[in-house]
Parts: sequence; C-alpha cells; structure tokens
Amino acid sequence: MKRLHGNLTLAAQSLGWPGVVGLGLLAFAAGFYFSTLRPAQLRLEQLRRESLELEQLPLRAAAEEPTSNRERLEAFYAFLPPAARTADLLGKVFAAAEKQGLSLEQGDYRVQRDNVGGITHYQVMLPLRGTYPQVRKFVAAALAQVPNLSLDSIQFERQAVGDSTVEAKVKFVMYLGRER
Repeated sequence: MKRLHGNLTLAAQSLGWPGVVGLGLLAFAAGFYFSTLRPAQLRLEQLRRESLELEQLPLRAAAEEPTSNRERLEAFYAFLPPAARTADLLGKVFAAAEKQGLSLEQGDYRVQRDNVGGITHYQVMLPLRGTYPQVRKFVAAALAQVPNLSLDSIQFERQAVGDSTVEAKVKFVMYLGRER
C-alpha cells in the first residue's frame, strides 16, 4: 500500500499541478459520459426505433383496413368493450378523479340499450368540487384512459367571484358493445 502511494506521489510530482488537474478533468469527463451521456444516447436510439415503428403502423393499418361496410361495422363493434367491463372502466374514471384530488361522493348512473345496434349507452353524471384546473385535468385524463368514453356536458358553478373552487357537474357517456 505504501508502495502504491509512493508511486502515485512520484507520478503526481512528475506531472505537476497542470497534469494532475488534467487527469482529474479526464476522470470527471469519463464519469460524466458513462453516467449521463451514454444512457441518454441509448434512450435516444430506443426512441428513434419506436418512432420508425410508429411511422410504419399506419401503413400496416391501411393494409389491414376492412373493405366492405359489413367488415367496418364489425370492426367498430369489436372496438367497443363489453358491458361486463363497466366496473373496470368506471374504476379508471374514479382513479383519474382521485389523482386530481377530487372526491366522487355520489353519482347518477343510467343505462340505455340500443335495440337495433346492440350498443349500450351508460350515462354517468358526476358532481365534483375542486379547482377549475383539477376538473379540466380530470376530464382530460378520464377521456384519455377510457377510449369509449365521451363528454356529454359539463357545468361549472362558482359561489362567489373570488372563490378558487368550483362546483362542476360532469356528464359522461360510456359506449359499450355487445356481449361476446
């Protein structure tokens, strides 16, 4: 151990302080490269590969696109989840509200079945209380997480002009397909 220390001291003396600073900067640069730049380069390469795959997706989808009206209608019905998944889909809506700090204490739910097409319209009226940005973020998150959900109406009411909280009534319609 003493010999290593002696060799290092001798090397540092022969390099002088500019050489020691240069070696320190070189070691710092190597550490920075392997801890920051290299992972960023790998992530960039991965994103480029994913981008190329996504660019090819519309071409594949166009090749697989249904040609007849009957096939298009069947593809539409296949997109809609069955009514048995209602609880799971509502759970995603409630989770989006909870993530924004909104509490859903009660809601009004109505089911309407379309006898001709077999689509079920599940109307959900949710009274909310929170800030305007919270309500907007909740609605955006719910619509993003549940693709078969649509916003039917939204009403805002503020008790006083200076209040930061609003009372909102959000009405969603969830479209559900046939039982499979």
